[in-house]
Amino acid sequence: MTSLTLITAAVVVYGLLNPRGYGRALALAGATPVGAAVIVGAVAVPTFYAVSVGALVGVVLRLLRGSWNGSAHQGTRPIPASQPLVFLIVAAVLVTLAAPLLFDGLNVRTPLGTVEPLAAGVLTRSNIAQLGYLVLSISVVAYLARSRWTGPELVGTATCLATILSFWSWTHLSTGVPFPEGFFDNSPSFAIIQTAPGGLPRPRGIFSEPAGLATSCLVTIAYCSSRLWRVHGLRRLGIFLVGAAAAFLGSISTSTTFLVAGVALVAVAALVNTASFVLRGRGLSQAAVVVLCAAAITSLYVLPYLANVVGQEISNKVESSSYTDRSGADSLSFQLVVETFGLGTGLGSNRASSFLANLLSTVGVIGALLFAIAVLTLVRRGWGIPRVRPVVWALVALLIAKVVSGPDLSDNTGVLWMSLGILAHAVLRTAPPRAHASPRVEGAVRSTPSGRPGAAVPEAHEAARDQ
Repeated sequence: MTSLTLITAAVVVYGLLNPRGYGRALALAGATPVGAAVIVGAVAVPTFYAVSVGALVGVVLRLLRGSWNGSAHQGTRPIPASQPLVFLIVAAVLVTLAAPLLFDGLNVRTPLGTVEPLAAGVLTRSNIAQLGYLVLSISVVAYLARSRWTGPELVGTATCLATILSFWSWTHLSTGVPFPEGFFDNSPSFAIIQTAPGGLPRPRGIFSEPAGLATSCLVTIAYCSSRLWRVHGLRRLGIFLVGAAAAFLGSISTSTTFLVAGVALVAVAALVNTASFVLRGRGLSQAAVVVLCAAAITSLYVLPYLANVVGQEISNKVESSSYTDRSGADSLSFQLVVETFGLGTGLGSNRASSFLANLLSTVGVIGALLFAIAVLTLVRRGWGIPRVRPVVWALVALLIAKVVSGPDLSDNTGVLWMSLGILAHAVLRTAPPRAHASPRVEGAVRSTPSGRPGAAVPEAHEAARDQ
């Protein structure tokens, strides 16, 4: 047991008793990404994945109900992107089992940072844990896609609550406000880094290192910036304050991840908004013209300063030992892709420093393509649904940050997999319903009680209310 065991159990009970579904429990569990719910052997199970077991049980029960009442579920639409996600599990299992046999003796970088050879017929604790996390992650996607109460606020709860707890931790260090140190970040699986090489303190919030805080803050900023315009009253004020706190914490995190990933996110947002404006072909209001002119004038003074700051930070990072270690891990990982002919070394067998290098070196080219297909499918189809665009931006921010400095396919914050589940749910809600007509009346026009054709389907009404 750990300090979060009872809290995690309470969250699970809350999720089971909550009439609005288990999603809120998943969101609450994702707010403590460096927290361990329980320690099994030498594996500290993160709170999000401990609670995700309930989602797996829910998915299994639904499948069993469907098999027992097969005729009642013939018209159920499949979950969007479910095939590539299921194939990703299959590919990950096959590669993890086959790689040690095919590439016996091949040196890989373990999660502990040491270089060790693959051994034929040997599955490590890391292999088993990462495969289990992948199954739980995709179970979360399936559960949320089918849950009636799934909404964008789940991602907001997870990322905003993590920001609030991190801000509380910062106030404790700055002003002495009471804070339970070591309570929310109690996992022994993480090395706590809160000082620079010279010994200067670096804010990390409730995360294991400043880079984790920077990533979380970037996701919060992306979510709040989009969500701010879709809520009103006190909720808008709350989202603004949390977004401002995230911007403050990110700026003092001294993490290059926040700077580099933030610039990339701004560039993506600018490209998307410009493309949307051009494709729509609409005119600009006078207020919009004034804002754009002011932004253009301001950029003449801000951009040179920003370019100098970014350049200096990148230069300092390149000269640091951290950059040498991270680039060395990525170089080895890309070399493993070549040496395994694109097959990979197995999930949990190698640990790179960035997401792309880690994905390719563990689940191989096929696994990486399956993951990319699933994400792109859901983002493309979900973008046209305005209410889930904050989730899209949170997902984009997270992936950009992971490409910079977040290697794991598993995600202890839950934002990655909850986002995919929310997008899948939104697509299901807005897709045209499947026909349930019997062969005798197939093709007939459905009529309203008054006899007029074109009766609306209840799901269509429900989707329309969400817009």
